[in-house]
Amino acid sequence: MADRLTRSIVANVAAYFALQIALFLAFSIPAGFLGAYGPAFFALSAAFHLVILALLLMFKGDFVKESTGERLERVNLANTITLFRVSTLPTLLVLVLAARDYRIRIPLLALVVAVFASDFADGYISRSGREITKVGRMLDSSSDYSLLIVLTIVFRYFGLIPAWLFVLVIARLAFQVLLMGILILVKRRIEAKTTFLGKAAVASIMTLYAIEVSRLILGLGGSAAFAALEWAVGAVVAVSVADKAVAFSRSIREPGPAE
Repeated sequence: MADRLTRSIVANVAAYFALQIALFLAFSIPAGFLGAYGPAFFALSAAFHLVILALLLMFKGDFVKESTGERLERVNLANTITLFRVSTLPTLLVLVLAARDYRIRIPLLALVVAVFASDFADGYISRSGREITKVGRMLDSSSDYSLLIVLTIVFRYFGLIPAWLFVLVIARLAFQVLLMGILILVKRRIEAKTTFLGKAAVASIMTLYAIEVSRLILGLGGSAAFAALEWAVGAVVAVSVADKAVAFSRSIREPGPAE
């Protein structure tokens, strides 16, 4: 019989898959694109959640509180919120595609804001309740980069960021994903160590996107200040690419657990 943690993992992933189906139906049925995008959504979301389930079970030994070494018997609240953010990514992608032909722009942006806000909620809960776990760090890091990829696509689609910034951010995030994949294959670890510039790049992009959403909601037009902010964020992101390459080089040379 499966242990409590395994059952908790399976239950959480299944619940979020059901939630994503409900979200998609809430968008697609009133707007009338269930038939056009439903099959692609169900296939993509099902495959994505199966991958999440497999990875969580693979790294089940990392459900341990870093402060005490206590092994969790179930998925804690902070990790549950992070899983919501990860789980929503395929839904956002399909809805962005549907937004080209159907009037769902405002509710889609509202969903983006809700997903965006969850990034702050899980961090606060994990720190204040001393619920930080290794798997939580893994999920948070992976979800941050995945969320930024989706948000960047959404923001470019709606014309909230310039084309050059879109290309730069996507290239930076793709570079990160590539390095993480190599690290998993070579060192059997899920992520490289974070760096100051890496955190600064993510924080600056998040801040810019939050300001851009506020600008859209308030109906503000473009200005020299917004343009300057975009260039400043672009500079931080560009410098962080070299910084990440150096950090990855160090990580790949470090002895692994079995070395």
